[in-house]
Amino acid sequence: MMKKGIGLLVAAGVVFIASAGFSSCKSCNKGGDTKEVRADSASIPVVPHVQNAINLPHADSSLAPVFAKIMDDVFDASRKKDYVKLASYLVYRGPDMKRFGYSVFNTKNAYERTVVKITAEVFNKWNSDCETKDYARIFTLQQPDGRNMDVLEVIFVSRKGVDRKFFGFLPLTKDDYKIVDVTSNLQ
Repeated sequence: MMKKGIGLLVAAGVVFIASAGFSSCKSCNKGGDTKEVRADSASIPVVPHVQNAINLPHADSSLAPVFAKIMDDVFDASRKKDYVKLASYLVYRGPDMKRFGYSVFNTKNAYERTVVKITAEVFNKWNSDCETKDYARIFTLQQPDGRNMDVLEVIFVSRKGVDRKFFGFLPLTKDDYKIVDVTSNLQ
């Protein structure tokens, strides 16, 4: 019995040494068009294409307290389910092209009330396990219509990890900023 265990150990050692020898053989490692192929891509982290943060145009830093106040009000309205107040901070995105991007939601309309309610639920979900929120930085992105959208990066820190969202702001009237877009990554 003991001889079989030693024999298996020796055989395993020989196979290991032989395989190491073959992989180091110069004639076996020809520099061709071979590429490494991974069978399981589940363990490969996926990093979305994000614009280089250093090259992003910086926004007016005086907007930081303005956007922080808006975000505090938005999260508070979401928590309290004050849909009228929340709607007043969200730029309209719906079927009425005359209002699209130039007005806020109206909770008297059933469709718009539903959109605001769903938005509140999402904001509450982000805040539910959040221990801290950090209003990290502000930068500007040029929009196709020629307007500049100021973007606030919000970092939600919880025991589960860190979640980062980008809130885009446009002034509907002079210095009256509203949230026009929310995304998890910039592309």
